[in-house]
Amino acid sequence: GDRVVVELHRLDGEGEEAEPKEYEFTLGEGNAIPDVEAAIQTLTPGSDDEFDISFPEDFPDEDRRGEAQRIRIQLLTRQVKELPELSDEFARAVGNFEDLPALRSKVEEDLEKDAERQAEGAVRNQLLESLLAANPFEVPQSMVDGYLDSVIGDAQGLDPEKLTDLKGKLQPEAETAVKRMILIDRITEQEGLKATEDDIDARVEEIAERAEESPSKVYANLQKSGRLASLEQDLTEEKLFEFLKSQSEISEAP
Repeated sequence: GDRVVVELHRLDGEGEEAEPKEYEFTLGEGNAIPDVEAAIQTLTPGSDDEFDISFPEDFPDEDRRGEAQRIRIQLLTRQVKELPELSDEFARAVGNFEDLPALRSKVEEDLEKDAERQAEGAVRNQLLESLLAANPFEVPQSMVDGYLDSVIGDAQGLDPEKLTDLKGKLQPEAETAVKRMILIDRITEQEGLKATEDDIDARVEEIAERAEESPSKVYANLQKSGRLASLEQDLTEEKLFEFLKSQSEISEAP
């Protein structure tokens, strides 16, 4: 984003200005609240105007969350970020690409893979939602509370009243998440779909080939970083959803 220098004046109810403050930051990096950034976009260097802004609900200072304020903003300077020319030299500078067409091909490939991942995620959600609707069951509140505690994490330092309110808002999503985990575990156990050592070894070899590393080194790194269990879980879920897709009719979006 563009680099800007602005002068902000807080106005009281009668339009009187408090002592102005000067700020310098890059637009789009979250250094200013959204309303201020949006206001700056309407200004040209040297111009100023008055705006009504609101502090967002996730503002660090809890006392100011949701607060409305009228301010005068003067845009002192705006340095437009110049984008590099798309050329073979640029392609070689950003990665191991021979030329610009090779870079474009890689970007297209990554976009296609991302679209495939999103489509797969939608199919998995559809499968689980259908299964839960066809097989309703209740889960203990203690499991839901445990899940909420694990998700909220650092928010445990919140005021008790706000923490209770947050848990209440997340309750429906937490119940669904716990039901999904239980359902996945039950089907995996019932159908014998847990990832085997052979499954893990095969995936490690795939990773090693892409990374041009030895399988033993990749395995050791996964084990050392604690990601081996995560890999096993991912493989188990892949087998589970392949099984579910083979047993179900998936309707494609028009």
